[in-house]
Amino acid sequence: MMTIINLILLTITICFVVDVSGFFTFVKKFVASRLEGKYKNITPEDIKIPFITCSLCSVWWAGLIYLLFVGKFTIPYIAFVAFLSLISSNISGLLLCIKDYLAAFEMWLQKQIEE
Repeated sequence: MMTIINLILLTITICFVVDVSGFFTFVKKFVASRLEGKYKNITPEDIKIPFITCSLCSVWWAGLIYLLFVGKFTIPYIAFVAFLSLISSNISGLLLCIKDYLAAFEMWLQKQIEE
């Protein structure tokens, strides 16, 4: 059971870093700015860094590596990692939704305090 919980937590962390934090957007902008002299009209969207700029790929590979390290590389766990990879974009959306709900609650609370 602990392996499943760890895989879920790993997935949430990866979804946050890849899709929510904007870290890789910053990295791609930095790389694009360095390549402007060599290539004309290069944009950050043109920069593709395999395995780390896509939450689906990152969850898949990190999950498989985790299963190898803990010695649980079995079909059921691999299928669970595949499922987590599949829903990684939904998890990222859920994280953003939670953030928006908390911001709305904070605004409501601030309004109540001001009255």
